Amino acid sequence: MHLARHLLDFILPTSCAYCGSRLGESPIPFFCSSCWADFTLLQGPVCCCCGKPFESPEALTHSPDHECGACRLKRPFFDQSLSVGYFEGSLREAIHQFKYRPCRALGKPLGQWMRSNIRLISDIDLFIPVPLHAKRLKKRGFNQSLLLALQISKEYKIPISYDNLVRTKPTKPQVDLSSDDRIKNVADAFTVQNSALIKEKKIILVDDVLTTGATMNECARVLKDAGAGQVTALTLARAV
Repeated sequence: MHLARHLLDFILPTSCAYCGSRLGESPIPFFCSSCWADFTLLQGPVCCCCGKPFESPEALTHSPDHECGACRLKRPFFDQSLSVGYFEGSLREAIHQFKYRPCRALGKPLGQWMRSNIRLISDIDLFIPVPLHAKRLKKRGFNQSLLLALQISKEYKIPISYDNLVRTKPTKPQVDLSSDDRIKNVADAFTVQNSALIKEKKIILVDDVLTTGATMNECARVLKDAGAGQVTALTLARAV
């Protein structure tokens, strides 16, 4: 009976994956309404290029054009990076459940939360989700970045290009790698199949989490080399 209860709770959980309380009438899979409402938005002064939060508003007085020291030393290939929330607390757990359980059903509510907390004001031509390698896509069953991009695409009525940027190298998971190893891990891992489809286009590159920015930067480099006009990196959360 004990094993049966655990199996049933895995398939149809009755308690929140983060706080352990009963789900009750929560419309969100695996999360109570309280924990879902507790996601922390990334607010306050950030670098206008990479989106890294400044430690205090006073830092802006020492940052020409509101760029952090790292971006002034070496600008990333993407033109701007935007993240909706902090990769911590219940949002971190939701992303882990989404990717590693894996729970495809969390894609829609996470995408909707992401969509409701961003405002895109510049003209955008395409959304491009960061691709998974075919082996990992087969194992997981879905690309989490594509599910997030679908919700934003619906809101802004902007098309998604999901098969032009492809991951050609089966890279290691970035989560356990150092900053330098992350860069090496994704080097030359992506390619554009048809450059004509992105030539001079304004693109939003969508992913779930930005940590060091290595994956987004490598994707942006490949897109720019293929002729993209502007690349904005957009993530559900940012690790700081």
